[in-house]
Amino acid sequence: MAELSSYLAAGQTSLSQALFAHFAETALTHREFVVYLFLADWGQHHQEAPALPALAAATKLKQQDLYTVIESLIQKKAVQLVQRQGRGGQLIDQYDVTPLLDAVLKPAGQTVKNQAQTANQQVFSQIEAEFGRPLSPIEQQTITDWLTIDHYAPEMITLALREAVLNQAYSLRYMDRILLNWEKKHLTTPAQVQAEQERHLGL
Repeated sequence: MAELSSYLAAGQTSLSQALFAHFAETALTHREFVVYLFLADWGQHHQEAPALPALAAATKLKQQDLYTVIESLIQKKAVQLVQRQGRGGQLIDQYDVTPLLDAVLKPAGQTVKNQAQTANQQVFSQIEAEFGRPLSPIEQQTITDWLTIDHYAPEMITLALREAVLNQAYSLRYMDRILLNWEKKHLTTPAQVQAEQERHLGL
């Protein structure tokens, strides 16, 4: 009975099953998803954003790593840092976790735009996975510029990532040189890159 009382006293958190059903379709890494869940839980019981030292301890992350993860969650439009009026009338910071929920609950009919966004988001996850670390805010901005300013196709960035990994060059600067070289040669698809490589090798 004492164990049941302790269980009930601890409280409960309600999370949409859609988060788990559609997690594989998001661009979030496992680390980002864990932090997202902690932020979602905190938001159900508190008005203000959690203190980073306490959240870092709860998620077993260093504070700098936690900061990078939260920045990535904002970049990937999973959460949003907002200011709201507290009970006393003062403005308080709060993490809004509904953007990710909105994304996973959208009707399947909005496919074209969603697929493009998913492809772009997967680029971030793939680079993080191959580099074996979270991307810095500067690196995230570089990749965003590739997609939105240079208009590099996600599959071309992924191909440049593969070339960098094969050469053990875990650097966005190295990938940028590859992408610029392909752009100068007017190579815009993986098939064109493969054809150029085969021509160069005399195959």
